[in-house]
Amino acid sequence: MLMKFLRSLFFLLLIAGISKAQPPGSKKLNPTPKGQASLPNQPLVSKKGEPYLPEEKDCALTIDATPFLEYTGKLLSGAGSTAPTAAFPANFPMTITAKYFKNPNYAYRFRARVGTLSQTYRNTVIDNAQTAADTLYTTDSKRVRGTNITLSAGFEKRRGKTRLQGYYGAEAVLSFSSSSVDYTYGNAFTNTQTSVYTTDFEQPSATGFASSLKSNRPGATKNGSVIGLGARAFGGIEYFILPKISLGIELGWGITYKIGNDGFVRNEYWDNVGGSTRQRQITKSGGTYLGIDTDNSGGQLLLNFYF
Repeated sequence: MLMKFLRSLFFLLLIAGISKAQPPGSKKLNPTPKGQASLPNQPLVSKKGEPYLPEEKDCALTIDATPFLEYTGKLLSGAGSTAPTAAFPANFPMTITAKYFKNPNYAYRFRARVGTLSQTYRNTVIDNAQTAADTLYTTDSKRVRGTNITLSAGFEKRRGKTRLQGYYGAEAVLSFSSSSVDYTYGNAFTNTQTSVYTTDFEQPSATGFASSLKSNRPGATKNGSVIGLGARAFGGIEYFILPKISLGIELGWGITYKIGNDGFVRNEYWDNVGGSTRQRQITKSGGTYLGIDTDNSGGQLLLNFYF
């Protein structure tokens, strides 16, 4: 603090001395040329007067810079390139990364992903219950469902007065995921139809999926839900290539703990002894995971937009 005060005082005295030394009627020297910030509290601006660095109440979005760098490199080399696409940071796939600046040197960080999936596949098979001369058909279906949630919150502190900025901070992460598959069949097992036409949804064909006579088939699969907790410390650097646009890289170290609950696999089949459809269910055991390691955002450069 003392050195900063003395340095500021030195610059003020120097500017005051130059102003007094100027002859009457001469133009005053501009102590802050465009694109520079000589005084500690003066913002760094471009030639058009646009500030380079984040300001109070600014927001930011972060994406992977790799597609843009590859596009530029191929374009300059004459190799040809397709248009770049926005991609998520490697450490947090499919997750939106944002910041909110309380002041130019302190920001809140947020990451969020809330995704759900429900997809149904259908396939036509021969109806085993047909009695007419013409072939009749029925429908099998497979429904896939899944949920992926990632939430993260933390803080970030920044250092530096030039276009090269350093930052550091910490964040906590909460995650949840689950998935399941359910099957519905048009043909039921009976005393007279112990093997029925059934779709094999793992064997795609030109007209849908393969089907054949089966006496044993999948009924449902449930992967146990996984709950994760994590904490991460990080540090990084950014260089502002344009006002409010920067390239950067981030290094981190963190701990992650995950708990996986039990799931199951269930099949259905015809029981010749009992004369009925039976189900066999096998438990898929869950488990735990504990990891402590460093990271570097997948080795990728990050592109940050401030607004």
